Amino acid sequence: MPSSRAVLVLGMHRSGTSALARGLQMLGVYLGNDFISPKPDNPTGYWEDRNIFEINERLLAVFGLKWEEVALIDDARWDEPGVEALRTEAVAYLKSQFVSHPLWGFKDPRTIRLLPFWRSVLRSLEVDECYLLVIRNPRSVANSLIRRHGMDAVTAHLLWLIYVVPNLSMIANRPFIVTDYDLVMADPRPELERIAQGLKIPLTDAGKSGIEQFASDFLNPNLRHSFFNVSDFELDLDLPPLTREAYLWLRSLATDRTATNSTRFWAAWENSRIAVERLVGRASSA
Repeated sequence: MPSSRAVLVLGMHRSGTSALARGLQMLGVYLGNDFISPKPDNPTGYWEDRNIFEINERLLAVFGLKWEEVALIDDARWDEPGVEALRTEAVAYLKSQFVSHPLWGFKDPRTIRLLPFWRSVLRSLEVDECYLLVIRNPRSVANSLIRRHGMDAVTAHLLWLIYVVPNLSMIANRPFIVTDYDLVMADPRPELERIAQGLKIPLTDAGKSGIEQFASDFLNPNLRHSFFNVSDFELDLDLPPLTREAYLWLRSLATDRTATNSTRFWAAWENSRIAVERLVGRASSA
């Protein structure tokens, strides 16, 4: 059995992945020591390794993409020479900086979009990987992208879909847990305990103390500028029905009303994946 376990934080931009990465660190997950500096739009920090961020940016550049572009990556492109060079670099970096730790991980919203790359890296390292998928109401995500990046609503909703839907089935046979940022903000202590249990992270005295510190000192509800209920979906005419359906399925996982190994869930998700390919294909050619 591998002696090194990796926890990858997955999730769309503006979904609370930074806060949950900090929560994992409080549970004892090593995230590195060279983080991207905080910025005004994320004053409590990104908890994002600088080198992994740069590898993801360079990988997107190989595909001629930026993080905010609505486009899918063709399966055949993962074997291009430029991708292989970055894969070799990523393996060497994780081996030198992370794999010696028994429990480690990293977070970058681009990772879920680039999951085929990182799965192959982790296979090369022969580590035991698991995943934390962080979701947030797509209306909140879109509102944040509109305010902070001047993005239009249609693009913001499409971007949520192409980040969250296409690659999720890659983790179907791996341990993973879904958490909703709004549930964390509402009651962080039980949610972090749920995450620890779901990912089989031993809850030590230090971890329990970390949960308390995370809940009482780190989280700041005033930094959450957008909050929408599920009932608000009907008020957004730019929201594709596919987005609503995908989020409600994930919310069902986040509230443990559906199990992560549910065949009904994965059948519905495959239908969503096909629908996203059709929808984004039409958007790209429009």
